[in-house]
Amino acid sequence: METIIKRTFFKFFVPTLVSSIALAVISMTDLIVAGQLLGKEAFTAISLALPVTIFVQIIAAVFGGGAAIVLSNLLGQGDLQRCNRVFTTAIVSSVVIGVITAVMGTIFLEPLIVALGGKPGQMMDSASQYIGILMLGMPFMILAPILQTFLRNDSNPRYSMICVLTSGLWNLMVNIVLVLVFHMGIAGIALGTVTSQILSCILSGCKVFRKKSSFHLCSSGWSIKEVKAIVQPGLPAALIFFLQVILTIVINHTLMSTGGADAVAVYAVVKYLITFLYAFYDGVTGAIQPMLGIYHGEGEKENLRMTMKVGFRIMMVMSVGITSLLMVGAPIICAIFGVEQDMLAMTMTAIRIQAVFCITAGIIAFLGAYYRCTGHEKVAMVLAISNNLVFPVSLILLLSNFTTLGSNSVYLGLVLSDYGTLLVWYIYLWKYRKHGMSSILLLPTQNLENNQSYQVLIQDKYEDVAQISEKIAEFCEKHEVAVKKQYYINLCIEELVMNIIQLGFQKEQDNYIDIKLTVQQDGDVMLRIRDDATEFDPTQTEDLTLEQLSSGDHQEEHNELGIFLVKKVAKSYSYKRTVGFNNFLVVL
Repeated sequence: METIIKRTFFKFFVPTLVSSIALAVISMTDLIVAGQLLGKEAFTAISLALPVTIFVQIIAAVFGGGAAIVLSNLLGQGDLQRCNRVFTTAIVSSVVIGVITAVMGTIFLEPLIVALGGKPGQMMDSASQYIGILMLGMPFMILAPILQTFLRNDSNPRYSMICVLTSGLWNLMVNIVLVLVFHMGIAGIALGTVTSQILSCILSGCKVFRKKSSFHLCSSGWSIKEVKAIVQPGLPAALIFFLQVILTIVINHTLMSTGGADAVAVYAVVKYLITFLYAFYDGVTGAIQPMLGIYHGEGEKENLRMTMKVGFRIMMVMSVGITSLLMVGAPIICAIFGVEQDMLAMTMTAIRIQAVFCITAGIIAFLGAYYRCTGHEKVAMVLAISNNLVFPVSLILLLSNFTTLGSNSVYLGLVLSDYGTLLVWYIYLWKYRKHGMSSILLLPTQNLENNQSYQVLIQDKYEDVAQISEKIAEFCEKHEVAVKKQYYINLCIEELVMNIIQLGFQKEQDNYIDIKLTVQQDGDVMLRIRDDATEFDPTQTEDLTLEQLSSGDHQEEHNELGIFLVKKVAKSYSYKRTVGFNNFLVVL
């Protein structure tokens, strides 16, 4: 089964990683263009706008990330009607919040900039132009990342990657053209950002709102019940971004008092660099999110464990590599951002201090994603509050006021906060973990799968079907399944697997079929067959009579006789396509 988990993980990981890096590059494009073409004032103005972009991430985390987790769990449970309600609620809520923010942000623009740390003069003028245009485009800036998340959850990670790359390229080109050709200054940079998000919404919407999507807008519309369901898993991630707003304001004021405007500009480089590094972490957490959500909804505890094992290995390899690159490549990074000579030493020192925290930051990000996806939101909240408020704020204030580190107190405080967070997390789990649960994943230490279930993985070979029949018979006899029902179970497995092998797989690699039997309390037997073959929904095939099937007058594209027999003997049957798998569920 681990082979299937790895294959599924990398199917999501590669396009998700590319998309995350592209999004980080988009966010850094403004700063790079400003540093290379406009100078220090524009640099500082964009730094002041960081809390605004973090606000966008907050809403996207709730109504994108939170809704995605709920949708994955519901898809795992097969509740497609509620999927539509959750999807509709998320879309409507994000649009309404975007419009309200645009209106309020435009009206109260100057007080907002002052609250962010801006001062009257050239800095205020530059910040007003940049942030003012971002506010006007706020509905699209919020909706774009949410639609990207839904694309990945609907098993379209590659198309999501294409949308992100296209909008990122657009952002870069428009920035350069408006600044160099039309001399629009920082306003041109803001227009490039907003128009790129409008383009992203258009491209993503073409797929998200298509008829074949797993979820659709529905007439029942917005629901407060679904808002609560979305917020619960989305709140820990949103809280991280919200606390980052507070932390960024604290850091901006601390740096302004310890090092002046130059220190604030240096932090802009470091902050955008951290955002870029987290894109690698988001590649891993974004890949495991739909998998963890589906497996948690299905109750597949062993699959959860193996997904974490595969993802954690990749996370650690990347973290070590990033640490090494930052230590060696600090001068190159400064050159890319166009850091001026008088700020060079300060910036290189800050980058190298931040390199120390890459491994611990990767661990915390990975654990937070797992707990959000598996119903342990309280643990995720402990990680979020400790790592984004309690430790960094207290350590930064302590070091800046009682040491001679100057602006470096900010970066050292951020590094030390990770270690404090991991200590608090460990103590919290040690104290509140329930008996019989594993120490980190909080999964049952025994009987990971229900003992009323039998699960087997076979290759796409006919002889493998025959080999498991004896094990299935033993399982049925052990749980007193009637002989007639045993015959129906074998019939369904044989006919459905035959259809998968004959028509579903392209023989470029070994393929596997996951079969699971569960005896329910009422005596019914639930058969679930999962495969990564070509998408095919047996429930949508035409219901033909036995006479029509035997006459040969119809065109047989699939094993229609086998599907006919399965439908006849089943009490109920259903199909869903999740994380690239066909899932056919039969109740006998």
